[in-house]
Amino acid sequence: MNFKPLDTYLDSFYKEKNIPGVGISVYRHGKHLHTYCTGFANVEKQIPFAPDTMINLYSATKVSTCTAGLKLVERGLLNLEDPVTEYLPEMADVKVQLKNGDIVPAKNTMLVKHLFSMSAGFSYERGPVVQRLMEETEGAPTTRQVVRALGKTPLIFEPGTHFKYSFCHDVLGAVMEVACHKSLSTILHDEVFAPLEMIDTGFYLNEEQRTRLAPEYHGFNGLTNTANQVIYREGVDMDMGPRYESGGGGLISCVKDYAILTATLANDGLAPNGQRILKPETIRMMQTNQLTEEGLADFDAFGGFSKAGYGYGLGVRTLMDRERNNALSENGEFGWDGALGCYLVADPKSGIAIFYAQQEGGSKWYTWHGLVRNYAYACVMD
Repeated sequence: MNFKPLDTYLDSFYKEKNIPGVGISVYRHGKHLHTYCTGFANVEKQIPFAPDTMINLYSATKVSTCTAGLKLVERGLLNLEDPVTEYLPEMADVKVQLKNGDIVPAKNTMLVKHLFSMSAGFSYERGPVVQRLMEETEGAPTTRQVVRALGKTPLIFEPGTHFKYSFCHDVLGAVMEVACHKSLSTILHDEVFAPLEMIDTGFYLNEEQRTRLAPEYHGFNGLTNTANQVIYREGVDMDMGPRYESGGGGLISCVKDYAILTATLANDGLAPNGQRILKPETIRMMQTNQLTEEGLADFDAFGGFSKAGYGYGLGVRTLMDRERNNALSENGEFGWDGALGCYLVADPKSGIAIFYAQQEGGSKWYTWHGLVRNYAYACVMD
């Protein structure tokens, strides 16, 4: 194995792609192979980007939520075929807004599996009911309060018929809270982070972790070392306030920590420390496309060329046509990414796991994720 080509490629990101700092970690069959960081976590203070630099995961959070959710399925606390109303009675009278504007009662039953697969009919739009809730709670509603408001907001299609990137995993988080009688943060800690010894992943920072938090750069320029905007953000609450634990985007972590989860998923659920988080058959379910033909067309339009050849499983993209994506990974490779450029790759067939991180909000990270993946694969196979 020779990782020099990958490292050299990442070294070019500062000036050629205007990314202040990046980090990557690669595992195979649960064994750590390589970690590399380059650039700065904090450009102004010249603090290098490091394996323990704390970052906002944004939608890479979803992989943790769905991993924990599937663990609850294994334990019999959740059933993928259960109606969501068994956990959230507020979803009993959901309506669907038709293309002509009419609002009618939903015909299809919303199932737990629809939340995993982003096919429940939600969107990421905050309607008037949610806006009113924000006013009534002075900008600090709980997760359950938000989900109740979403239950009064018309769906954009019948559950199970299409794909729409949405609040589905936030609603799933509420389902998990009801099933376990615990907060989502406690569930994720108890079911995933503690067994994997992921000590730097959660919704909240302690004082020591706060000293390692990288600011978010928006519109960074590697030639002038400046950005249009620099934001210190501790977790992503979807602008719902401090009591909202977002299963779809709220976690904070670092390269060395989140790579452990990635390695576990690529190793059929067996962690580097020997703990089994999920059964191999559960990993197979997770990486199996769940979408209808209509849903696949929706996903194709949503993901563009960066997700060409992928479908969508239980909370993750899943590779169905590697040639269409020019991928060195195998069909069945799965994972997800985040708004500032985090990128997770788990490939059970080859055992290869990749977690890549950056904190730049103005970049077109989706244009190079596939190249990062292929560079890493080529280096492993060299």
